[in-house]
Amino acid sequence: MLSSRTIEFWSWRLFAVALVVSLGVSWWDYPQRWHTPGYWLRNLIMYWLYWSPRLAGVFMLTGFVSRAWNTRGGRRLLAMLMSVGVMIGLWSSLVEPQQLQVRETVLTGLPEGAEPVRLAVISDVHWGLFFRDSQLQGLVDKLNTLEVDAVLVAGDWTHEPPLDLKTGLAPLASIRHPVYGVMGNHDVEAPGPPLTEALREALKANGVQMLEGRMVTWKGWELVGLDDQWGGSPGPQVAALWPNERGHDRPQPSRRIVLAHQPDTLALLPEQGAFLAIAGHTHGGQIWIPGLTPWWLRNTNSEQSWWNGLYSTRVGPVFVTPGVGTVGLPARLAVPPMIDVIELR
Repeated sequence: MLSSRTIEFWSWRLFAVALVVSLGVSWWDYPQRWHTPGYWLRNLIMYWLYWSPRLAGVFMLTGFVSRAWNTRGGRRLLAMLMSVGVMIGLWSSLVEPQQLQVRETVLTGLPEGAEPVRLAVISDVHWGLFFRDSQLQGLVDKLNTLEVDAVLVAGDWTHEPPLDLKTGLAPLASIRHPVYGVMGNHDVEAPGPPLTEALREALKANGVQMLEGRMVTWKGWELVGLDDQWGGSPGPQVAALWPNERGHDRPQPSRRIVLAHQPDTLALLPEQGAFLAIAGHTHGGQIWIPGLTPWWLRNTNSEQSWWNGLYSTRVGPVFVTPGVGTVGLPARLAVPPMIDVIELR
């Protein structure tokens, strides 16, 4: 039987080997993908952040646990704290991103002429670097179990995806509900590669109806889509879709369901401009650290304090979904991936 010191000795050596192997796997995984121009080193580091917990994480955890067993006093305490930190890191990178959940929200008081509907709302899929093919298929399978009338996707479909977008996104064609969507900042500008038109064609080929800058009548509702705030021009679209907002020919706002990627885009709408306005982008913070995450969201992500869930605003009810994928770090902590089902009745 191996002693705890032998286990510690080999754990750290296997950890070092696994780190090198994960770098090699990252290099192997790198080609044949869309990449943000000029960021090859950053991209390679992100691949390494994806693969290293999967290949080296268990050895790191075993090393710290063995060290805690073999030492005393302050060193034991430090090793125990490091073990807890590694376990949290492994949970956030390997477990929680796989725990797709469904959250239900109900809004009442239908406008005249609008039918009761159930909407599945998702955002920030970020298929590609961190959100892999199996997760995309799992997302589609979960959507197909839901009794909803349509699926609304609030942008950021990709993140450094494979070159063959049409084939990679083919699972979307098997969704048994109508799918409507808009683009997000990762789809139309840096920090994403220049794939907008190819992505738009791939989504259309797989049955997704894109809504930017237009209104579609559906079950007595008016579905309206807007460009991304950073990479598009939502302001002129709002002016065109809500003409003469103070005049008699103003469109009926209470029948409008507005879809955009960023919450800040929804702030451009006129007062009570929508029965429901939907966005993503924030990831709900993705890694929720009380105090720090709200500060980060306010200062880097959104001017509005609409991060996750339903908000009462001057433009009407705003709903922000926390998304299903990840960027930056391949991890989620206390913000699991979410399909939001919104019932309007």
